[in-house]
Order: sequence, then structure tokens, then C-alpha cells
Amino acid sequence: MARKILLTAAFMMLAGPAFAQIQDRCSAPIAPVVPDGKTATAPQLTQTVNDVKNYIRASDDYQACLLAEINTYETQAKGSKAGIDPNVRKGLELKGDTNQKEKERIGAAYNKAAADYRASHPK
Repeated sequence: MARKILLTAAFMMLAGPAFAQIQDRCSAPIAPVVPDGKTATAPQLTQTVNDVKNYIRASDDYQACLLAEINTYETQAKGSKAGIDPNVRKGLELKGDTNQKEKERIGAAYNKAAADYRASHPK
């Protein structure tokens, strides 16, 4: 995890001002906290599933924003003297990949919590 943070920071520094402008347009969503399914209440799990669904939706929007920023940057950079800086693309792709892994982690955590809840609260 620390390596990814360092890589992201390195890409941001290399990409310079262009990356800083792009970074401001796409905001990563904050992952919800998934409770322990063995001790959670039914209302807590209901709230969590709604939070997870909203997070996944926001993550999809975030990743779409990053892709749009890549396309916009590359289109604009083709006509400039500086040209396309591949570090901008790599940095944005890294952010999208990191978000995708977190989205998958949150989904798996919720599924485990729900299974643990069902096992701890038989009907």
C-alpha cells in the first residue's frame, strides 16, 4: 500500500501542473466502514448495504471522470508544444486501479459481514 502511495506521489510530481489541474476535477469517494457481521444489528447492515451501493456508484463515477480526464488531457496535449506526458496517464490509471481494488475490497467485506450476520442470527 505504501508503495502505491509513493508511486502516486512520484507520478504527480513528474506530471507537474497538468496533473494538478486534472486531480482537482475528480474526487475519490470515501469508503464506508463495514461492521462485523457477527455483532452488527439488522439496521446497521441495512445502512451498510446502502452505503456500499452508494460507494460503488460513486467509484464508478470517479473512474469515469478519470477516464474522461485522460481523454481530455491527451486531446489537448496533442496540439500543444509540450505534447503528451505519459506520466499523466499512468498517474490517473493508477488512481483508478487503486479505487477499483478498494471497491472490490469493500464489496467483499460487506458480503462477509452479511454472511457472518446470517450465520450468527439463524431464523
